[in-house]
Amino acid sequence: MPSPLNINLIIPFKDNKAGRLNLHRNEIDWFKENLAIRVEDLKEELTSLFGEGFELTLAPRSDGNSRKYYWRFKSSKRDRKYNRLHTNTVVDYVRKFDEVRKLRLKEIEEELIYINAKLKLIKGILDSIDQSLEERAELRTANI
Repeated sequence: MPSPLNINLIIPFKDNKAGRLNLHRNEIDWFKENLAIRVEDLKEELTSLFGEGFELTLAPRSDGNSRKYYWRFKSSKRDRKYNRLHTNTVVDYVRKFDEVRKLRLKEIEEELIYINAKLKLIKGILDSIDQSLEERAELRTANI
């Protein structure tokens, strides 16, 4: 994974220059894209580890404001809900694999939890920037 997002550089509230804000937005977008790329890498790893017949995939789902990744069965004959790895239907399916593969699935789930948390933080940061710009615009148009 590339270098982590530098939180100290994200919201320069004292800096009113749009160029700098755009620079930070670009950095945030780059980080967000890298998280999506990492999820795609994990999906490819699932295929190489378990083969094409593996019935689970990693699927994005909108969580109101941001995207979150979950496990989902590929087949319509199975429970097509978005699940965490510890959900009963997923546990029943995963039981048939050896301990090494189950351990790797747990590691992938843990990484997904962190990716989901980062995506939520990114959404909050972008919302804060938008809110500060709106409030600044209101202040500048206020008749004080």
